Amino acid sequence: MINVQDFIENGNLFKKIKADDLLFTEIKCPVEDDDSGSNLWWHDNFFAYALAGEMVLKTLKGEYIFRAGDCIFAKKGSLISAHHHVREDFCELRVFVPDDFIRSVFQKNKISMIGPKANKNTDTLIPIPPNDLLEAYFHSLLPYFQLSNPPLENLLKLKFEELIVNIVSNRSTLMLKSYFSEICSSSKPSIKNIMENNFIKNLTLQEFARLCARSLSAFKVEFKAIYHTTPGKWLRKKRLEYSRYLLETTDSSIDEVCFSSGFENSSHFIRVFKSEYGLTPGQFKMNGNPLK
Repeated sequence: MINVQDFIENGNLFKKIKADDLLFTEIKCPVEDDDSGSNLWWHDNFFAYALAGEMVLKTLKGEYIFRAGDCIFAKKGSLISAHHHVREDFCELRVFVPDDFIRSVFQKNKISMIGPKANKNTDTLIPIPPNDLLEAYFHSLLPYFQLSNPPLENLLKLKFEELIVNIVSNRSTLMLKSYFSEICSSSKPSIKNIMENNFIKNLTLQEFARLCARSLSAFKVEFKAIYHTTPGKWLRKKRLEYSRYLLETTDSSIDEVCFSSGFENSSHFIRVFKSEYGLTPGQFKMNGNPLK
């Protein structure tokens, strides 16, 4: 599993510009480097605008074709797999943005917040309807990556702030505005968002509690109030559901599925999978999902 944000920030493969906590990057993916077996995740939210080519993006809930001219928002801590949809190199502009920046934009511009109803059950990726403003903004970033000296950070931040204000002012982006409102309405991270986006990571309950900025005891109490079960039981079920998804949609080996789903070892994984579904992972894969 690759933290693509760390990979970009700490490496030299892609052009990038830092503006405080914002990370602007131009990502180019040649067809010959395609790797549909890689699972990608990131720890900050990001906006992405496709410049050329087409990619298939698979999440836990669905599949998206990301084409030139499309714009998407991706929630932090999420997980996707990606591969080329056509035999053409892919290029996108991506801006990683932390929660604190979103909060500052809402506070500074006195943007009204909305309830969580519009955000219910939204996927990892939220498509943003195309418009001339989005196209003009992202294309205006391209020259910055060619400069020997980076542009002023305040200019980059201000222009990106204006883009967010314009996006959330559009009625067609209510799901995104609702997600932003949820970020802004709480001083602590959302347990639900963090757990939904990080359950495949093989972390201890103490580490999950730390991610959620709670003590272990407070984490367990709040978790049960949200999910009506214990963290351990919930994690087991979510990881099993995800392992089934991988067995259905990838050519990964049983060991690869085991570790990609957050299980510590394959013998435990095989045992709990059979207990849940009545078949071992190998039998399930060989028979082409007989549980449908």
